[in-house]
Amino acid sequence: MTLTLDDLKTEWMARDRQLETQLRMNTLMLRETLLEKHSANLGSATRGNVFQILFTIPFLAFFGWFIARHLDQPAFLLPAVLLQAWTVVMLALNIHQRSQLRGLDYGRPVLELQREVEQIRITRLNTFKWAFLTGQLLWWIPLVLVLFKGLLGVNLYTVSNFMPTFIAWNIAFGVAFIPFALWASRRLAGRLGGSRRFQKFTDGIAGSDVVVAREFLNKLARFGREESAG
Repeated sequence: MTLTLDDLKTEWMARDRQLETQLRMNTLMLRETLLEKHSANLGSATRGNVFQILFTIPFLAFFGWFIARHLDQPAFLLPAVLLQAWTVVMLALNIHQRSQLRGLDYGRPVLELQREVEQIRITRLNTFKWAFLTGQLLWWIPLVLVLFKGLLGVNLYTVSNFMPTFIAWNIAFGVAFIPFALWASRRLAGRLGGSRRFQKFTDGIAGSDVVVAREFLNKLARFGREESAG
């Protein structure tokens, strides 16, 4: 049987389609393998969530118990309510942000995912910043007042005549520190934004799961470029 030129072209086209299909299947299999490995690494990186919840539960229980016992004492009720609210809000934000990261659809374009992960990272950094700025007000004087009263039965407001003044000055200093810290953080971010050490420091604050996700997306991006080049 003699093959004509058209027969050869048809055969070549069929083989090309077969090869393209096989390459596409290999690409999908490799992508799935990378995704499975990433899911395992991400799961390991987010186990801190469980420890954070376990660490937070005793504080929530203590603050709730304290609030119930001091409903008629505003001087102790207010700091306890603020501590309880701060703890609940920060825990909820942390869990929500980690859920966002774990819920990413890796079937979407890599560039979109990279932008979303970067936005989650920025949100984490902002959450940390405000947790620190507000926490330094709550986790010093208010916490000490609540702990001494709840655990030891000591009213720090009355231990000395100077104590109310000391408390007021510390709270005032904490409030004044917030705008200064915001100004300093903007200055540092502007000067150190291109530093690898600064990047590593901010990644550490944002969380290891964000770092794992970014590294995985970088791998997918390189993989896509190599596939296009090939």
